[in-house]
Amino acid sequence: MIILAKLIVMGALGYLLQTRLRTLLAYFQQEEYDGARYVGALQSVRLYDVRASAAILIALVIMLMTGPSAVVLLILAATLGAIIWDEKRYRFKKPLAMTERARRIYLLAAAFLVLPFLISFYWLIFAIITIQLAPFALIAANQVLAPFQQRINDKYIVEAREKLARMDPQRIGITGSFGKTTVKHILAEILEGSAPVFYSRGSINTVLGLTRHIRQRLQWSHKYFIAEMGAYGEGSIKRLCDFAQPTLGIVTAVGDAHTERFGSIEAIARAKSELVEYVCSNNGTAIINVDVLRHEPFAKLKEQYGKQVISVGAQDADVIVNAQTAAGGGWTIGLHWVDGSHADVSFDLPLLGDHNVMNAALAVVLTLHVDPALVDDLPFFTKTVSQIPHRLQKVENPGEPLILDDAYNANELGFKSAVATMHDLAKERGGRAILVTPGVAELGLEHDAVHARLAQTCNDFCDTVYVVNPSRIRSFADGLDRGQVKVIEVASFYEARAKIDADIQAKDVVLYENDLPDLLEEQRFL
Repeated sequence: MIILAKLIVMGALGYLLQTRLRTLLAYFQQEEYDGARYVGALQSVRLYDVRASAAILIALVIMLMTGPSAVVLLILAATLGAIIWDEKRYRFKKPLAMTERARRIYLLAAAFLVLPFLISFYWLIFAIITIQLAPFALIAANQVLAPFQQRINDKYIVEAREKLARMDPQRIGITGSFGKTTVKHILAEILEGSAPVFYSRGSINTVLGLTRHIRQRLQWSHKYFIAEMGAYGEGSIKRLCDFAQPTLGIVTAVGDAHTERFGSIEAIARAKSELVEYVCSNNGTAIINVDVLRHEPFAKLKEQYGKQVISVGAQDADVIVNAQTAAGGGWTIGLHWVDGSHADVSFDLPLLGDHNVMNAALAVVLTLHVDPALVDDLPFFTKTVSQIPHRLQKVENPGEPLILDDAYNANELGFKSAVATMHDLAKERGGRAILVTPGVAELGLEHDAVHARLAQTCNDFCDTVYVVNPSRIRSFADGLDRGQVKVIEVASFYEARAKIDADIQAKDVVLYENDLPDLLEEQRFL
């Protein structure tokens, strides 16, 4: 009977390890298989096991005191089964994508755990060791497979580079601390008036991401190729430029988004300036937000390349931007070229948020630089620009509250702009301005200061604030004026939505601001 009970425990333990490896792999994938960042997540998200290890330890103590017991072992197996059932019920916002790479890592990690798992049959203490080793088995598997994975990646990159060279569209790179995905979508829609445009969907902004899209989607008919370029450190943009070889570039902004990765704003500026340096050194043109000239790398490049770097801004820029709000929250935007190289233009933009004025201006300036003949048709293209999903997107139905979906925002400026827009729309409708947010991520040493400033903005513009995972953004939660703003602290977006549904009114405006990934929204209790 003891042997049978042990086998049942081993079956439960094996099923738990299978489930746990998939859970942990989902988080590892969200960290882009970066072992160092994943080790940090193990602590911050509490990905170490507690419940199963405690159950096994209690069973061991009882059997040390009373002797081997089939009943105790069966109760342990049932407990492990309950833990498995609860873990499998968890719904990731970004579920595990079982790609070939993920599958290889999963299988090799499982192989690493076979020996301690088998030993657990004889010494149950090894079951605890096996469970605790699971996240490190994934890291080890990834390291072992890295050379093999690199050979696969290199092969695909070469194929994509060769295909891009054969088809040879005009290549445009877009980077910035924020706004690059929005600018990419606006530019693609407007530039379609000139010729077919290829651009990466969503927020794809790495060499491997672009490689996959080029191999699968690039056609001979595409005359323009737009590459969004993300930076994960100095040199990232240069590698993307070497791959895509852009002759035109846009820099949207330099801000404190991703300060945690870079260490300082200065390092971010150096990284973003790599696009301007590459484009201009190859006789191309870069369109930049005039604000980035406050940073030394951009100021030097502007001085060096002169008219090859076109600055855009409200003042002291090569192209001056004027904007007025339009009915429904859109904009009427005017552009004036100081040197007279283009006639002044005016166009309507149906997107919400004052930050989208600059996004649209950058896209329009590049479009007219590429194809000046589009100037007469420009107003027809801009006024039908599509809502960019999850970027201050209006979700509106008759007789229902207005929802503003700004889930993919990740910066202080956009956050403030979205909150102000929510306030204005709520005032128009005569309803409440309701904010749901877990704050901003990857701010490094600026985390507390930025969230304290955001709290002050919310005090001015919000009626109700749902603070998601307040322990992560304590300076934000503590900075809210609870005498002026109704503050509700919740563990997750799901809990916030449930509370809102019970109290919502048709005139209200609800802003979902910056829906963070599972890694940042809430801690687990495994």
